[in-house]
Amino acid sequence: MTDQTIDTPSDDPVIMITRTFDAPRALMFKLFTDPYHLVRFWGPEGSTYPVCEMDVRPGGQWRLTMRFADGSEYPTNSVYLEIAPPERIVYRDAPLDRSQWQDTLPPPNMVTTILFEDAGGKTRIVANIRANSIAARDMAVKMGFGQMVMASYGRLEAYLKTL
Repeated sequence: MTDQTIDTPSDDPVIMITRTFDAPRALMFKLFTDPYHLVRFWGPEGSTYPVCEMDVRPGGQWRLTMRFADGSEYPTNSVYLEIAPPERIVYRDAPLDRSQWQDTLPPPNMVTTILFEDAGGKTRIVANIRANSIAARDMAVKMGFGQMVMASYGRLEAYLKTL
């Protein structure tokens, strides 16, 4: 049985997803911060990533383009707010072209905090995805955000067996 939960509190615009993996947290942190590894488990089954660039430092960008089996693409751009190896990653969505914003960014739609907790040689990942409203959070849930993360975690579990 998989130790995995998704929680959406009624009074907080957050999606909390937890899962424990049978791998040390230093390795898990590396898998989430190295494009070579990340593209091998991120996203839904059958998706690929023609673009995955990660500048893993506070203020650095994470550019990702997800390509689906039908050829459609979904580009995203995030900015890292906090990096604390091997314990914590915080990032937020950001405009694809940040040059017009210089030192300030418009309000985010989502801020994601990923905690890597040591669980006796295993790693418990706690992902806290904070939307800017309950309506925005509920829309993300309706569009399958939680299932996509669960699919990623399933792919990650399989990928760990190849390392």
